[in-house]
Amino acid sequence: MERFLGSVRSIVLLAILGFLLFFGTAGWLGKQFLADNARTQALVDHTNLVINTIYEARLNLSRSQSSTRGFVITGNPRDAALAEDSARLATDGLLDLRWLVSDNLTQVRRFDDATAISEEILVANDRIIAAVRRGDLDGARALVRETADQGPAFRAKIEEAEAAEEALLAQRQEATEATLRRIIWLLGGVAALAALCGLLAAWAMSRQVRTDQQRYRELERAKLESDAATRALAESQAQLQAVLDSARDPILVVGQDGVVELANRACGEAFGVVAGELVGTDISALVPALAGGAQPAGEVTVTRRDGSFFPAEISTGVFERDGRTVSVCILRDMTERHRLDQLKNEFVSTVSHELRTPLTSIRGSLGLIAAGAAGALPDKAKSLLEIAHKNSERLVGLVNDILDIEKIESGRMEFRHDRLDAAALVEQAVEANQAYAVQHEVEYRITTRPDLPLPVQGDADRMIQVLTNLLSNAAKFSPAGSMVEVAVETVGRQARISVRDRGAGIPEEFRSRIFQRFAQADASDVRRKGGTGLGLSIAKAIVERHGGRIGFEPAEGGGTRFWFTLPLLAETAETVAMPGDARRQVLICEDDPDVATLLGLMIEQDGWRVDIARDAETALEKARTGQYDAMTVDLLLPGMDGITLIRQLRADPATAALPIVVVSATAQDGKRELNGDAVNIVDWLDKPIEQLRLRAALRQAGLRSRNGRACILHVEDDDDVIEVVGAIVRDEADIVPARSLQEGREKLAQRRFDLVIIDVGLPDGSGLDLLETINARTPREPVLIFSAQDSSASYASAVSASLVKSRTDNEQLHQTISALINGLIQNKQGGPRHGR
Repeated sequence: MERFLGSVRSIVLLAILGFLLFFGTAGWLGKQFLADNARTQALVDHTNLVINTIYEARLNLSRSQSSTRGFVITGNPRDAALAEDSARLATDGLLDLRWLVSDNLTQVRRFDDATAISEEILVANDRIIAAVRRGDLDGARALVRETADQGPAFRAKIEEAEAAEEALLAQRQEATEATLRRIIWLLGGVAALAALCGLLAAWAMSRQVRTDQQRYRELERAKLESDAATRALAESQAQLQAVLDSARDPILVVGQDGVVELANRACGEAFGVVAGELVGTDISALVPALAGGAQPAGEVTVTRRDGSFFPAEISTGVFERDGRTVSVCILRDMTERHRLDQLKNEFVSTVSHELRTPLTSIRGSLGLIAAGAAGALPDKAKSLLEIAHKNSERLVGLVNDILDIEKIESGRMEFRHDRLDAAALVEQAVEANQAYAVQHEVEYRITTRPDLPLPVQGDADRMIQVLTNLLSNAAKFSPAGSMVEVAVETVGRQARISVRDRGAGIPEEFRSRIFQRFAQADASDVRRKGGTGLGLSIAKAIVERHGGRIGFEPAEGGGTRFWFTLPLLAETAETVAMPGDARRQVLICEDDPDVATLLGLMIEQDGWRVDIARDAETALEKARTGQYDAMTVDLLLPGMDGITLIRQLRADPATAALPIVVVSATAQDGKRELNGDAVNIVDWLDKPIEQLRLRAALRQAGLRSRNGRACILHVEDDDDVIEVVGAIVRDEADIVPARSLQEGREKLAQRRFDLVIIDVGLPDGSGLDLLETINARTPREPVLIFSAQDSSASYASAVSASLVKSRTDNEQLHQTISALINGLIQNKQGGPRHGR
């Protein structure tokens, strides 16, 4: 500027010497004006700088508070970082303001007060951020509420300082304008250059003022937007908490350290405390299954603060927050469901006993009368009797199906895992259902079957149930005079059994739900064909529990082919006696080849035929064929030991009466272990083997004879059932009834019986309690469980056989009782050829 003025003075001196004094004066005045104007402009710029710095400091502090509250709500690390950056900028701005107004003590005091308030706000913000980072959301919210009134105090101080600066700005602008007017009056006519410079200076100043005003409006708009965002975040947080509190199930948010960070209102109701009191609690004290960071599924036990507990179904989820793992745990109280399950079980148990027991009496009585037990009947009475008998069978089937469905749904249906021949199962099922085929005027024919056995593993009774369902359906839906084709074949490593009917086929719209419960292709089927629509659903569940599949397909030439598959077992060689060889046969179960050979030579010298099994599993399979008159067992076997083998042999009706001679180095130890369970063990021989004692034991096992009638103890509280059973076995046995558990014990104390038939549900307790008394007797009587309750694996090994009342017809009951009677009487007096 000085250089510019010097140039002007030179031009003026050179151009207008006459006006030297005037221009000198004008130059001096101009110099004074410029100097004064420069000072004034500096003051104005300084004031504008102070105002802008005030705006920026207030904006940064507001942004820091908003970001801090946003971090409390969202937990987003970006909000925390923005809050800390804004806090630093706000602090720097306030320090700059104090330096900028250091010559104005009043403003200094104002900014000192504002700085003190801002420091409190920023310290509170730091505490809030720290609380959120360590998971203390409630503490963070409390701090937000405590510091809510600090913002207005800061704004009041900063606005007071801002007003003072704006007043000072206005004053200095006015001074500038006054100086300009004076110079204009003094130098208005001197030179256009001075006027132009003044105009340019005024334009520049006006532009600066407009810029400041625009910046101020932008700051105001940013503040309004920030306040709106803060309100929206607060509303969102309130909505989220309301959603959590409206949930009926307890919801817990658990930190990586296993400490509860958040709990909804339902948690307080479930744990018996205020939900907020659970925050900070170790989750393992509430849900032990979550200890150690585990993520369990299904049902767990939950502990309340008072030490009580309740079952709950748990669902867990995991997400990342602030670089750490946080878990969400949702609990559903299962107490009421367990109570309902218990009520259902009690109801089913009651239905099982109260329906099956009278149905057994009704069906048994009708069957006996129809068979002529009460003498010849008039044709009309016989016809009515057949109607009653047929419908009693339908009612029994309905009850059995409903109870089976309940067991399948509850997972309580039990299965045996025996080695079976698929082809033999089919033959047995076809033979058992011939009467049904005759009733519907159709013929069952096995069209395909393999030459070799197809070994499968499963429950024979349940597989017969599946085949019976398929065969009965095929008979019902095939026209009279047609043939139902049954095939048994191998498909890969599966045994495939199919039943083809000659019916009209299955409607397209029904195929997708044919295996559902109560499924019928047409409502009229129930009346025309009978049935509940449960059979195929039960069959599907049974087949799938055996590892197989079931399905159907249209058959070529009409009709439908239903099929199911079962996994095949590995082939096992079996020894079959040569036809015409009448010598008695003994099965040797011995893993040592030399000992097995020696035993075989000794036994063959006495005229026995010998078969050898190297392990217990093979011996068990061979023994079930029923072709052996006796068996020797070594107790030290690979895999299943000899003691377990003996128990399984005794638990299986097919081998329960097989005489056994134990030949082992630990024979006496085994005798002590079996104790009272050592039924039909002829002798216990230690190694080395004494041939004379072995010969005597086998001779005793080979003795066979039968004399006199059997005596059966029937423990049953229903007189009708006792009478029916007595009528069934009247030609070969006498029935001694006992109508309570106590009476059964008394009868057992008075004498021995050839067979004990037990009903589980007795007025004074469970009939199974008699097993302890029977097991203590030597020798122990065989036991037949004949009850309305389904047989259970819990007592299967302790009885000779188990029959369900509503599932057993007269012929099956008679065959089972005869087999057990014959086995025991021959057993007491010698030893039968088992299973023949």
